[in-house]
Amino acid sequence: MSSRVRGLPADLLVSCSVAALSTWWWHQFRLGGLIFGVLAGLVLMWRRRWPITVLAVVAVLTTVTATIEVNGTKLHDGMLLVTIAAAMYATIVHTATMRRAVAGGLGAWVVGAVVLPLQNGPGTGWAALTVRDIAWNFWFGTGYAAVIWAVGLTVRYGGQLREAVAERRLSAEREHEHVARIAVVEERARIARELHDIVAHSLSVIILQANGAAYAFDHDQQRAREALRTIGATGSDALGEIRQLVVLLRGDGDGPSDRIPGGLDQVEAVVQRARDAGLTADLIVHGAPPEVPGGVALAVCRIVQESLTNTLKHAGPDPAATVTLSYRPGVIDIEVTDLGACAEPAIPGGHGLIGMRERVALYGGTFAAGPDPDGGWRVHAGIPLAGARALAV
Repeated sequence: MSSRVRGLPADLLVSCSVAALSTWWWHQFRLGGLIFGVLAGLVLMWRRRWPITVLAVVAVLTTVTATIEVNGTKLHDGMLLVTIAAAMYATIVHTATMRRAVAGGLGAWVVGAVVLPLQNGPGTGWAALTVRDIAWNFWFGTGYAAVIWAVGLTVRYGGQLREAVAERRLSAEREHEHVARIAVVEERARIARELHDIVAHSLSVIILQANGAAYAFDHDQQRAREALRTIGATGSDALGEIRQLVVLLRGDGDGPSDRIPGGLDQVEAVVQRARDAGLTADLIVHGAPPEVPGGVALAVCRIVQESLTNTLKHAGPDPAATVTLSYRPGVIDIEVTDLGACAEPAIPGGHGLIGMRERVALYGGTFAAGPDPDGGWRVHAGIPLAGARALAV
């Protein structure tokens, strides 16, 4: 609802009051009072939209009316001042800029200073004014205008303050919505990385085991059975993790951001899963694992998992890797070295290395991946810790 519509009842009340008061105040010539009141009331109806124009029209109307005399009577100067006061108040409150408000207020004060002498007496006007009359009119008009100025400025600044508060509230709401949208986008990106890690790792293991099982089916049935069990276990684990992602997507977002309930001890499970897939993997741990947030533990597990998956896919026959975790004060060093003799170069634009790099960058760490001078492939990541405490072993 616009301010014009909200102010319509008050505008009607002011206009009707001016018409009724003018008719009553010029009781010797009620028709003249009614005509002045109706004209002034109609003009004042527009004082919110065009306050300067309304003030100009009121100035002309009151000045002309002040010179009209019927049966030795004039419209009382109080009625004229009330009409000017209404226009002056509207000018102070509703003009777009303070400069226009000052100009309009001074103009209304000048109009009042002109109208009062014209009401001095029948047929006399300016000619009968004395210095005392001029001084009285000046001080009365100044005091009268000062009261209107005080009320008008109070209302104007109060309205501006309310608008500022409302704007700040709307701005805060928009910022909250913006932050919420960013959080949703970031969460979706995180879930996409998680889904990539789950699907890429699990499908790589399943494909390798399925190919091995097909080859071993006619030569070594026991090995084929083990490959099939690995396929089943890997698929079951992947399905469980994907279900967790679906639950997270369907939730309200108020739950914990990290899905892995455990900590760094999950690395052993990741390495064991790679061993079950046919990779010769060694895990070397230096130091005691610290207490870390779930996100750090998840990043360590995913870096190890992605590195071992790449080893399975690219390190040639009989792949082997060594995972070295070094828990030093304030930092976790992760190194995965591919010991295969036929390491293939990483595919440009692959999401595996990008995902690992982003995970490390999220915690302000360092990441490097490339051919090892001694052969194979080397992945190294360093994740800094803040306030981590070593767990008792």
